[in-house]
Amino acid sequence: MLEVRVRKRLGDFSTGADFVLDGVGITALYGPSGAGKTTLLNMVAGLVVPDEGRIVHNGTVFFDAAERVFLPARRRGVGYVFQEHRLFPHLSVRNNLLFAPRFCGRPYSRSFFERVVALMDLEPMLGRGVGSLSGGESQRVAIGRALLACTSFLLMDEPLASLDARLRDELMGYIATIPQALGVPVLYVSHAEEEIRRLADRVLVVERGEETRLRPPRSGLRGPGPGGEAPRMPQGPIRKG
Repeated sequence: MLEVRVRKRLGDFSTGADFVLDGVGITALYGPSGAGKTTLLNMVAGLVVPDEGRIVHNGTVFFDAAERVFLPARRRGVGYVFQEHRLFPHLSVRNNLLFAPRFCGRPYSRSFFERVVALMDLEPMLGRGVGSLSGGESQRVAIGRALLACTSFLLMDEPLASLDARLRDELMGYIATIPQALGVPVLYVSHAEEEIRRLADRVLVVERGEETRLRPPRSGLRGPGPGGEAPRMPQGPIRKG
């Protein structure tokens, strides 16, 4: 379970959140550019310190302003996938993947390594240098590396933004399998309705200057679209793990 009740001000920009997530699935943080989606993700990750509130995961306090508790990012067990793959150019694909558990202090598990490699179809490229990878391959490696660093949940900040339509569709197929295949919950930032419709089990609507709260999948996204009809979310139940 992840409990997030925080506020943060950056200059004239203010963002806040009040929600609790339980179970395994993909939770989308949806909203326009500049609304504060990445800031909220970074507060959960430990890259930005909230001004007030608390963040708790499965009983472990990540942040508590009143108690002056702040757990560093490397100790939160969070995997983070950015828009850019940020792979180490001097390392092979295999060594990029193996860097993850060393960075976060997670004990290396050969069986989990093999599960991640199989899930993301990375076996054929393990011996390659990252300079030889396509954009889609690079992002699959970045996702695999983040999963190998992850002991709590996976954060994804618009991971498909730099890819063309064909590669976005391909990567969404991989991302959709993560929660059930590995038991890893995902917080997924996007302002693309197509991605939210296909991937999200739950939606957190992020509006500039407003408090972010959980919205059920069937209640729509931000409101009426161009034709005046509120976009509809997938009708299936929230997956639990």
